[in-house]
Amino acid sequence: MKKRNIIYRTFLCVLLGSTLVNCEDSIEGINTDPLAAIVIEADLLLPQVLVAGLSANRTVEMNATNFHSQSWSATVGFGVFANPERYNISANTTNNVWVGQYTTALRNLNQMQILTDANNPTALNVKGQAQVLEAFAYLNLTQIFGDIPFSEALQVVEFPTPQFDSQEEVLRGIPALLDEALANLSTDTDIVEGGDLVYNGDRQSWIRFANSLKLKALMLIANVDPASVQADIQAVANQPLILDESEDAELRYTDTPGNENPIWKTIDQFGGGVNTFWGGGIPIIDIMNANDDPRRATYFDTNDDGNYVGQEQGVFSTEGVSTISLNIIRRSMPDRYATASETNFYLAEAALLGYISGDANAFYRAGIQQSLDYYDGQPGEIAAADKDAYMASARASISGDSDAVALRKIHEETYVANFTRAIESWTDWRRNKVPDLTLPTGAVLTDFIRRYQIPLSEVTANPNAPGVENLTAPMWFEN
Repeated sequence: MKKRNIIYRTFLCVLLGSTLVNCEDSIEGINTDPLAAIVIEADLLLPQVLVAGLSANRTVEMNATNFHSQSWSATVGFGVFANPERYNISANTTNNVWVGQYTTALRNLNQMQILTDANNPTALNVKGQAQVLEAFAYLNLTQIFGDIPFSEALQVVEFPTPQFDSQEEVLRGIPALLDEALANLSTDTDIVEGGDLVYNGDRQSWIRFANSLKLKALMLIANVDPASVQADIQAVANQPLILDESEDAELRYTDTPGNENPIWKTIDQFGGGVNTFWGGGIPIIDIMNANDDPRRATYFDTNDDGNYVGQEQGVFSTEGVSTISLNIIRRSMPDRYATASETNFYLAEAALLGYISGDANAFYRAGIQQSLDYYDGQPGEIAAADKDAYMASARASISGDSDAVALRKIHEETYVANFTRAIESWTDWRRNKVPDLTLPTGAVLTDFIRRYQIPLSEVTANPNAPGVENLTAPMWFEN
């Protein structure tokens, strides 16, 4: 029971980080915390990693990054909505994300591997699961903060105050970490099943997840230095990938009280079950209107005139605009880690740019189809006739388009498909600058936000932390 309490303590520190001041929130603390788990079973650690370490901050604090890609817009001027939309980022947000990803996720994933080596060393699949999620956590962190502790992050004795690796080093290190994971997943050994809230212990699904994350990291590198990773992109394109929506990697929230999506809990507790907090952004609704996109009725409510109208960033009102539908903000709305549509769009881009062999148009169409099919059997399911009509339209083909037009269509469709995937949507805008955005009204910056700053607690605790970067400083992967 005592060891179980360790898990609960970490969970509370993540969720209540804005009010508790005694939770450890630096890498230094991670490496010296005497409460680190030493005997907990992997089946008990993995749910904690997924729910409290990864998805708690992805769905709460990082939901604000939907504002940064302008696919969502706040419709109320409360500080918790208005501030991030105008680029005033709370220290609690950065602290909670840092703690959640490093302490609750990465430290416990490291413990999973240590305990497996000690107690069940032949359970290579368990180590593989942990390493895939390690790579995912580091990918989250570098997309948010840029340079982060990576190579020295979890080596407790050797590096109590770890060095920060450059974003390029992190992105190049993630595929190597995933190769280790894939090697451990290559044979059928013991695997976490009941505690695996993503794939229920299905080894082949974890392999597809690992390869899809690897493709993403390589495509981020290729945005700056394609020659160095072109062969690697071709190699991973030939491996099993997430190509069908049934294979998506996601944490599935449920309708069970206590297990609902935290975004839905916000409107349930403070909006009486009605979404008066979030509207659709102008860029995404304009793209969808221009293409008569059938996903509009899934994503948004119409305004009083029966139209789909986006909400201007930095202007807070529900008057005349489309709020986000309860088809989307629902109890069971999942946190989508990696999706078939995303993978297919990366492959379409890679084929178009000559990184891989294959039919760019076929990959592009598959990406759209998987996005349309995602809502089958769920609220907002799109009628087959509407899907067929969209797939028969000029929008669903890049054959005959110039490379520039085709690339923009791929990026716009990625943007539409990534609705609800906040970090990923923000990253894609920073990577390709599609769609065109407008600086929010009342923004405290004179340029678009590109990153969050390393928490002050880490800067003061770790002498190896770099100087504070400006919020508008581009990420390495931008071009």
